[in-house]
Amino acid sequence: MSFCEPFYKPFPRAPFAILTLFSCLLAAGPAAAQVSDTERKDQLKALKDITGHTVTQAAVAKEKAASAEAQGKLRDVRAKIIASQSTLESAGGAKTKFAGGKPTFTPRHNPALDVSISNLTGLKLPANLEAKAPEQRAKAENHLQREKLVQSVVKRQGPAPQSRPRAAGPGGAAAGDATLETVEVNPGNKYNCDPAAKAFDWRGKGAVTPVKQQGTCGSCWAFTAIATLESNYFLTNGENFSGAEQHILDCSKGGTCEGGWYGDAWDKLQGYGTATSAVYPYVGVQNSCAAGKPTPFHWTTWGWVNDDRPVSEPPPVEKLKAQLCRRGPIATTVNATDAFVAYGGGDGEVFNAQEEGEINHAITLVGWDDDKQAWLIKNSWGPKWGEKGFMWINYSTNKIGSYSAWVAARKTVTLEDDCNSFKSSKAQIVETSGQFKVVSGGHIVAKHDSEADAQRTVDIVQHYGLNKQCYLGRPNPNFEYFLAGAKTPRDEFPGESCKKFNLGGIDVDRANGGAGFNLKDGIQLIKSFANEDEAWMAYAYLRRHAFTYKCNVGDGFTYYRR
Repeated sequence: MSFCEPFYKPFPRAPFAILTLFSCLLAAGPAAAQVSDTERKDQLKALKDITGHTVTQAAVAKEKAASAEAQGKLRDVRAKIIASQSTLESAGGAKTKFAGGKPTFTPRHNPALDVSISNLTGLKLPANLEAKAPEQRAKAENHLQREKLVQSVVKRQGPAPQSRPRAAGPGGAAAGDATLETVEVNPGNKYNCDPAAKAFDWRGKGAVTPVKQQGTCGSCWAFTAIATLESNYFLTNGENFSGAEQHILDCSKGGTCEGGWYGDAWDKLQGYGTATSAVYPYVGVQNSCAAGKPTPFHWTTWGWVNDDRPVSEPPPVEKLKAQLCRRGPIATTVNATDAFVAYGGGDGEVFNAQEEGEINHAITLVGWDDDKQAWLIKNSWGPKWGEKGFMWINYSTNKIGSYSAWVAARKTVTLEDDCNSFKSSKAQIVETSGQFKVVSGGHIVAKHDSEADAQRTVDIVQHYGLNKQCYLGRPNPNFEYFLAGAKTPRDEFPGESCKKFNLGGIDVDRANGGAGFNLKDGIQLIKSFANEDEAWMAYAYLRRHAFTYKCNVGDGFTYYRR
């Protein structure tokens, strides 16, 4: 028998007894010994009277087998709920408030209770988010308009033969075969997401990938960045993929296992893309970036749901519904507390605790239900938490919806490389009339005025294994690049002359004087073209192969690499 049992056992339903129980439990604290059967039984009985929900015997058995710390957390969360329904003053004034005045959920044990809040969550908001919000809104609009322009130019100019087969994804549609259209998911689209509907769930449309597990690494920000991208990629391209949270954790510089921000992850890797979880599996510990992994899944931009009010404020429910239909699942934030962690789902139970504290967790918004007055969110604590990894959470609970943002996946387009093949191992120098040519069989790779430059070109060709010289605009090509088989040449060759550019920041501007168009990264010129379509097509090929460096050997050899 525990110290507190004599005080509440004779009067399990009386307000005084419940409050005495609550006071004793607070004194005991979460580090106390495992909860006794009597304590648990009386708490569950009181909670059933309050919420109407019953905890199954199977769930109780799992709870009994849990650690003392997990049992202590659960006991204290339940005690606060019980005290909240009492008219008496509670010990220390500690009571939980609820949307609607009454709890609509019963805390249950789950494996997340064995992990500290800091490791379960991990959201760290940059200090200047609000100040930079107008800049981000303008950038997002610019990138969306640019994407529409690129797609229309590729549709007019780019080779998109129907002869090349495309593998159909789990969504049924063949990636890249759809007609080129806006990158947005608009109201009234084929998925019939109507903001005026009483309920909607993107899971029923195939747009939500399975729930994942972040473990004890505070990487919720990376999981939310990936989950939102996975969903929008499906809506944009009709194809599912499982993204690599470990790649975001290792390579984005958006955060660590001590926390981060999904906006930074999208910013840092825009233009680079991300890998699949099969290629870059999650290990739950931050490592050095494995830069050689393929990253074929890209996004165009990201933006705020709140376009006319502070981004820190939860958007009005109707606005968030509209953006959920227009953009697909939304990245958002919440204040995750011990009560939040103890959400067991039950039969559609709604978490409605309104608790004090700062936002600390990133999750993905995937639906709503007006009858429940709740959002449906996807978490990253595995399928044994909540309702198989999801939660129904009241519209006005724990700051849900703050810092809501969408991401726009890049539309997949079909582009063919127009290349001549040669053998890199056969590259050699041939001198003709004082000029030094690099040749392989009958193919001329480059022409130089100095033998040293020619030898440098041979060394680079063989280092990267370059064996395809590709052209845009033959018979009079206006843009050339080299490939190593089907792969983009990557990594540094000692002493090479290269300039790095930001692929995600490229734009096309009219040249000074109006003669031609410049493909630029900010103020850095990459190449000039006679007309605008040529420049946009060159950009489309740059991003097709994820080139991020332009390199030269003298004036006779130019190549691009990652």
